[in-house]
Amino acid sequence: MLEVMINNQIVSIPTISADMMLLTYLREHRALKGTKEGCASGDCGACTVVMVDQDEHQALRYRQINACITPLHAVHGKQIITVEYLKQGEQLHPVQQAVINRHGSQCGFCTPGFVMSLYALSKQGNRPENPADFLAGNLCRCTGYGPLIQAAHDIVQTNAPDPLDAEQHSVQHWMAQVPPLQSEHYFMPETRQALAQLRQTHPTAKLIAGGTDLSLEVTQRYQSLPLLIDVSKVDDMLTITETRDGWRLGAAVPMYRVHQFMQQHFPSTDEVIERLGSITIRHRATLGGSLGHASPIGDIAPLLISLNGLIEVDDGKQRIRYAPEDYITGYRQTRLQADQWISAIYLPKIARQQRHAIYKVSKRYEDDIATVVLALNFTFDVHQHISHCIIAAGGVAEKSVRLTALETPFIGQPLTQSLVRDVQARVPQVIHPLSDIRGSAQYRIHLVQNLLQRYFLENQNIVVRQEQPEHRYPPIKTRLTYHA
Repeated sequence: MLEVMINNQIVSIPTISADMMLLTYLREHRALKGTKEGCASGDCGACTVVMVDQDEHQALRYRQINACITPLHAVHGKQIITVEYLKQGEQLHPVQQAVINRHGSQCGFCTPGFVMSLYALSKQGNRPENPADFLAGNLCRCTGYGPLIQAAHDIVQTNAPDPLDAEQHSVQHWMAQVPPLQSEHYFMPETRQALAQLRQTHPTAKLIAGGTDLSLEVTQRYQSLPLLIDVSKVDDMLTITETRDGWRLGAAVPMYRVHQFMQQHFPSTDEVIERLGSITIRHRATLGGSLGHASPIGDIAPLLISLNGLIEVDDGKQRIRYAPEDYITGYRQTRLQADQWISAIYLPKIARQQRHAIYKVSKRYEDDIATVVLALNFTFDVHQHISHCIIAAGGVAEKSVRLTALETPFIGQPLTQSLVRDVQARVPQVIHPLSDIRGSAQYRIHLVQNLLQRYFLENQNIVVRQEQPEHRYPPIKTRLTYHA
């Protein structure tokens, strides 16, 4: 039995297909037509709803998600709030009123999605520094975004009471009593052993965590997914733990939590992970899912290569660790066997003299697929000579690759402009990208060359500040991590 609270109604669903998306159910089975279908891929935000569940302290947690690519079964035991529920009687919700006050709606198709993203913003206990981040997953062709961003700032500054808070206790009471999901087509194991057993019993079943990629098989390619095993509740895949020399990140940890972790421990990665989908996508997407489909233009694989990360593969009996460049064997091909799954990612701690940076170039700044990703991690000795370096790239081959031929000239040398120019000249002989809708092969070659120059220039700023500590320089925004 599948049980979900839709707005303030508890709905029990005895039988429904495993690949039924939340959006389809809301519109076709509940007649909640305020939630729109635009792109059916999680890019436009017209389908945004707010998912309510409980955190580790049993407090209610409000997160916006894309209903178009969220399987209905995935919200078992959760509350889903749609735009219809915000208005109580004739009284508009403060979030709706904020949009009206700023004239934030024109044609109106995107408005419900924006309103729900703004509602999620209003429910954050710690007020975000940049409220507009909550709108990164919503597209609007009419307003130019200005009025909607103003409404977001108004909501944060006003902090008006939420009329729906009166029902929080009843929501928590219901969540505490919801039984585990019972389904013949959609499974939610909670332990490693249970997952291994399901893999043996249902060898044709697909694994799903956030579904932000797999769901496109249904919504874009019109395929059927009759059997799904949801790993989002498997205990050892949900935690981030510190080890003696690094961290273990469970493969099912949502990307919004990964982002928070990386901001603290690997700040050089912040801007790229912040652009790994919108916050709406990151509420569902996972590290394991990103690595599972092995996209040649993925952001995560080059990042892990540059940080000396390892991918842990499990079958319930033994765990095996692979370097990312060894795990991914070809175009969307990996070493993963039919009875295995990605269980974790290991990241070593940044060494004292490492300077790491990662750059992403895409047509749309937020929530877009990369044209090129370049990650660099150089280690400098006491004489500021390069003792070790890693250069990894996505978007330049059939898989994410380590560019060892570009690394060799740097070893034992100081980072100088002439050295960088020499390496730039080698790029056309080292990478052989394809041309596609996101950029020509020559454009990708130029991007790699220019990003090498960018890394050099950013490091020059650090070196100057080291050599002339008495000078005061204005702060600059940089992706570099430097431990003095």
